[in-house]
Amino acid sequence: MPGTVVRVSDRCDSCGDSGTDMKTVQRIYLKVDPLTHQVVDEQLADEFETWCPICRVTYAHQLI
Repeated sequence: MPGTVVRVSDRCDSCGDSGTDMKTVQRIYLKVDPLTHQVVDEQLADEFETWCPICRVTYAHQLI
């Protein structure tokens, strides 16, 4: 079905946990200025991952 996102895995690619609320995400890498500790740039990862709710709360990402 076009436009449907299928989960990549049944386990979290970040922490390895398993569960029912896994989502497909694209990780966001943040570049932080070492002096001001402020985010100055971000870059999307090239691949999609499957993450659990805890990793989605903890790490920068974009839902797919």
